[in-house]
Amino acid sequence: MARNFSEYYLAEKVGVGAFATVYKAYSQLQKPTYGKVVAIKILNEKIYGASESKVIKQFEREASIAMQLNHENVVKVYNWGKFNGRYAMIMEFVDGKNLNEFIHEPEKYSFTTLVAIGYKIASGLIHIHSHGIVHKDIKPENVLVSNDLKIVKITDFGIAKVPRRWWQRDLFDRAGSERRFSHISYAAPEQKEGRSDARSDIYSLGVLIDELLTVKLSLPEIPGKNEQDYFRRISEVIFKYRKTQMLLSEHLPIPDQFKDILRKATHDNPEMRFQTSSEFAYALSRFIDYV
Repeated sequence: MARNFSEYYLAEKVGVGAFATVYKAYSQLQKPTYGKVVAIKILNEKIYGASESKVIKQFEREASIAMQLNHENVVKVYNWGKFNGRYAMIMEFVDGKNLNEFIHEPEKYSFTTLVAIGYKIASGLIHIHSHGIVHKDIKPENVLVSNDLKIVKITDFGIAKVPRRWWQRDLFDRAGSERRFSHISYAAPEQKEGRSDARSDIYSLGVLIDELLTVKLSLPEIPGKNEQDYFRRISEVIFKYRKTQMLLSEHLPIPDQFKDILRKATHDNPEMRFQTSSEFAYALSRFIDYV
């Protein structure tokens, strides 16, 4: 494959998906158009299990949605097009990892550090929702964090729902993410039924924060964090609590008021949740400096 895309030279791969691969890329110009270092998402040459025209349309749709957004907690998409016969999206590069990779690292963190990550994601949602967009796929893989955890950004608008004036229907109405044999579902109950709004993203973020605290909180009360079967045992805990609709973090010694926030965010009935991402962000912000 050609290593040049527009003015950028492709370096190492930083992400691989079913339909696209993401590369770190460097500009060869003295005055780069989008910065010296960017991420370039390129559609794979061979698309399995889907028609090429459909994937291209979805790629174009994702880029068009993301290019409207400009916020410190949302990955910036600068441009997209066809370069050297391949469709590509030029994006902001985040020097770090996705939140799923972060979760599976052995290091543990303080309650306030983890809540601050959740707050920054909520801040990104405020901006997204202000444009009438519902992300619909808030999960650890779609959040990028810098190595020092100061930068937190939402990415991947592949199944987002947009205002009806642009598209007459939700193209991916029942889409959402589940994993670990459905032990965790980030998709809200109404989203699975084909109905979603901003409160569906609030639900997804509540589930994400609940999982983040359960796995990453630095607590001596949870034994065996460095043992090989730790994540298997965490999965068993997840299964147990999800079957009973309880928080994963129910057993953690964190403030009861914070558990109440997560219960509200992840309520099965959207009318009982926070009604806006601003409300949710404010509730989280009260615990960032918690001692």
